[in-house]
Amino acid sequence: MSDLPSVDDLDLDPAYNTLEQQADDIIEYGTEWPELATQLDVSKYRSQDPYPAWHAETNDFDPVFLAALWAKTEDKSITGIADRLEDNPEIATALGFNPDDIPHGDTFARAWRNRLNDEDSDVDLQTIIETTAKTIDKLATERGSPIGGHTGLQADETDGSSTRAGQRLLREKTREVLDQMSDVVFPELNLPRPEHAIYDEEDLLELMTVMGMEGDAANDGATINSDRLAAQKDIDIDDPFYVDGPTGETLLEAIHDLTIKRITDMVNRSAERALKRIKPYAEFPEPVFLAIDITYVAYYGGRDGLEWVTGTPDHKDYSWCHKFATATLVGDGVHLTVGMLPVGNEDHVDNDAYPGDDEYTVIHGDVVRDLLEIVPDSVTPRCVYADRGFASTDAIAAFEENNLKYLMPAPRNDRTKRWLRRNVDMERGILAVKKDWGVRGKVKHGSSNHRKTTNLVGLPGDPNDEQYGYGEVPDDDEEEVDEEDQSAVPFYTNLHVSDETALDRRQAKEKVEEYNQRGGIETSYKKIKEFAAWTTSRKFEPRLFHFGFAVLLYNAWLMVDFLVQVGLDVEVRSKPRITAQRFIKFIDRNLVGLI
Repeated sequence: MSDLPSVDDLDLDPAYNTLEQQADDIIEYGTEWPELATQLDVSKYRSQDPYPAWHAETNDFDPVFLAALWAKTEDKSITGIADRLEDNPEIATALGFNPDDIPHGDTFARAWRNRLNDEDSDVDLQTIIETTAKTIDKLATERGSPIGGHTGLQADETDGSSTRAGQRLLREKTREVLDQMSDVVFPELNLPRPEHAIYDEEDLLELMTVMGMEGDAANDGATINSDRLAAQKDIDIDDPFYVDGPTGETLLEAIHDLTIKRITDMVNRSAERALKRIKPYAEFPEPVFLAIDITYVAYYGGRDGLEWVTGTPDHKDYSWCHKFATATLVGDGVHLTVGMLPVGNEDHVDNDAYPGDDEYTVIHGDVVRDLLEIVPDSVTPRCVYADRGFASTDAIAAFEENNLKYLMPAPRNDRTKRWLRRNVDMERGILAVKKDWGVRGKVKHGSSNHRKTTNLVGLPGDPNDEQYGYGEVPDDDEEEVDEEDQSAVPFYTNLHVSDETALDRRQAKEKVEEYNQRGGIETSYKKIKEFAAWTTSRKFEPRLFHFGFAVLLYNAWLMVDFLVQVGLDVEVRSKPRITAQRFIKFIDRNLVGLI
């Protein structure tokens, strides 16, 4: 097997520029130029363009810049760019050109001499391009991508064997995982069909899968893709399936016949069955952690009569959303969502179980209880990670009721900030621990000022650092942070921690910094949305079903990636080697033959 190391193993300058960092995130097994070029963002360098705003070629900066990067990475001449673009229209489109109107070769030569070599500029664009090209070339070579000239390597090292191995395993493992989904997962998704329907339930699920991959709307997208699937099945246009098979309307009607509870139960049973079937098969790594969180899906339509649309935190760039709570299994190199439920409707919140007359749409302690009830018994997490929005007396009680260890950033209110100032040695970077820290608040079936105790850990560091997943600020907490307090992070935990000796402090720091494993969870929510078909329906049922189905497709992607890494006998890393977009493109091309 080929030994394809991660970027941490490469002999590269760790001080990546912006483009190199992007390339590090994008390039995986088999990544090709169209995929790389469409995801590289070079807008940062537009301000260095010496052409004035009125110049006819000003709007061509990004394509010209990327074309020069393409040439340098492939170790080709700048003057030959135009001819090569005409021979590679897919790459031309990805770079931002019209394949039918490629600029003359002299345009690129002049740009390289003058536009990308401006002596009056503070930034040497030529050097950035050449440096980035070398990094892309090396990343692509080591990871099995056909991009680049592979400079410095012998011919027998660049025959594409690693790429072929990755491609073969991608096909093989994708088929295995999707076979498991078809046999184990899909049977739990019981979609209603009219009596005497000539299409199978599997046809609807296949249609949903294509729509998730394509990101199409539930109505028109389903109609378009149902025609496409029928054509791929070699069904005659006069065949009853083609005439009366599943359409956008039949799919919507099927989902509308489902209740919120039924959709939620179906998705969670499907996720559990997939986990039970795949866990021993994939040699799922131990120990594992569990991350719980609430993700937001923006809503922009009218809200009259909609019970599941709620407001958003101030840091969001939209005002209304649907909220979904998820429980994600975090192992060595694997993130797998094992539980999902919708939140945000007060009719589905057990407000009567809490003291006082306040009505809530989300009670984080009960979200914890509901998610833990969904998580399969076969999952025994060593610790549960949550963001700051869950840091409440009721959530602590919920963790204790389930005999679970927990770790979560604590609120930065006046009380915790005073303690941080007095106890955390910021100058020497030494943390502090306060055992039996008292926390008061409402608890289910308890009083309105119930007291729980926890361990408070003050970790030197920036509380705004995204690596800690610092999370949403509860409404009753103080949000402003004084400048003198911006270098310590408080955590609640019932893990054994102490600051009595240097060894105790070092061990406590290691335990708290394991919270960083949760960092990939925030990214996972963005990825889940990439697998979701969007819908114009105002009803919540289709939106819930689409999100739940996206969770299952997301899990399939991560399991395929894990199996490919294991099959290639490389060190399993937390960041997937196969990008979501590459997996989506692969499934989209091969779906009918795989499911």
